[in-house]
Amino acid sequence: MKLAIPAVRLAACVMFFGTAIAASADVIDSFTATQGPFTVGPGEAITEEEAVVFASSVLGGFRVALPGVDEDAQAGSTATMNIAGGAFECAAEFPGANPNNNAACVSGYDRGAGPVFDLTGSTGFLFDLQSVEGTVALGVTLVDTNEEVSVGLIPDIAPGQLLIGFDTLIHLTSFTGVDLSLIDNIAFAPLFQEGGNGRIVIDEFSTDGPIAEGPVIPVDDDIAAEEIPGTYFNPFRDGEGCQLTRERDQITFVLTCYFYSDGEQFWVIGVGELVNGQIVFAELIITEGAQYGDDFDPADVVRSVWGAGTMTWSDCNNADLDLVPVLPGYEQITLDLTRIVPTVCGGGGVPAEVAAWMGAYFDPFRDGEGFHFGVEAGSVFVMTWYTYLNGRQVWMIGTGTRNGNQVVFEEMIITSGADFGSGFDPADVVREVFGTITVDFSDCNNFTATVDTVLPEFEDIVLGVTKIVPGACP
Repeated sequence: MKLAIPAVRLAACVMFFGTAIAASADVIDSFTATQGPFTVGPGEAITEEEAVVFASSVLGGFRVALPGVDEDAQAGSTATMNIAGGAFECAAEFPGANPNNNAACVSGYDRGAGPVFDLTGSTGFLFDLQSVEGTVALGVTLVDTNEEVSVGLIPDIAPGQLLIGFDTLIHLTSFTGVDLSLIDNIAFAPLFQEGGNGRIVIDEFSTDGPIAEGPVIPVDDDIAAEEIPGTYFNPFRDGEGCQLTRERDQITFVLTCYFYSDGEQFWVIGVGELVNGQIVFAELIITEGAQYGDDFDPADVVRSVWGAGTMTWSDCNNADLDLVPVLPGYEQITLDLTRIVPTVCGGGGVPAEVAAWMGAYFDPFRDGEGFHFGVEAGSVFVMTWYTYLNGRQVWMIGTGTRNGNQVVFEEMIITSGADFGSGFDPADVVREVFGTITVDFSDCNNFTATVDTVLPEFEDIVLGVTKIVPGACP
């Protein structure tokens, strides 16, 4: 069976925003968080964004669920998944009997970067099966922090309450199986095989005893958090790009990306955390409405969800950015990005005393604009200023040199002319010198930016800003 069932490390394709479990909880999923309906055919898949739902009612804070059909199944075969109103529904339809007519719906729950799941207060999983049509098998998978895997399968289920005991699980990686006090990942899947049409409705997925919070055990990522902040671009798409900073809590990452639409600049911003070499930015925000300089009023800023993004690293210098817009006029696109100033992977990143300056800065009384201050390998400083002109977004970017606690960005560049996505052509990008910005740090969380512009539509201005996520200074 070639149907991919992601039983381990489901968090590799999602972002963890906090644990939702309580010490006395036993419900893994009440299925009140809506997802679907989705229908796929052979080899088809829903998007990562569709597959992920963040909800406090779900163990771990998020659910990863998706339907799938074997890529070699007969044409016309389908799997349909719908989760809503307290019920999980999965159905399969096949045009005839065929050994490759396999389908399933997978639902997984991962502790992400939070505490592990402690299942030692339970003896097994409970499924409240409202209805079962056809011959349906039900499988479960447990993975612990030591990457031990245990699985269970009930080949022919019937309506009613079903208990799958932990003592009945088959241990795939060792004789002892998973450590129930250190569970990293839980998944289940209704399975339909060899042309057998079927349907299952599950009212609740739980354990027969309490689920406790175990210790917080760091996820073993090959990608080091301190090595990935930087300014990224595609050399074949020079003129657009993204800046990523790791904030002072050492967990939060802020991403700003600068693009074009019909020749005009725009930028989006989002936050996320690194999980297994990947950051999911569940909401990328776009703004409009404000003015430049002394005419700026934070009340004029209009914020909208532009879409979502997932950034996945192959090494510390290279990443794919999957962008999924929800606003009309923008296409879904994957950008192959590389760091403008490469670093040595495994080298630990920039020195801590310099990295402390890195971050997203703003004036709380001018919320809606701000600076993204980055530190590259070799102590190269890159700064982007995100602001407005006549109600539309504009951005300026430049590199600077340091003299003590001062960094001077001699030539901040402003651009125009290009378009978004497949319409982008680097030859369309028009670059113009905006002016000079001098940054004076009072400490690692605060600086004053003195803006000296050479463009008549802008004015000189002095801004005092602070880190969005401050921290202790070296």
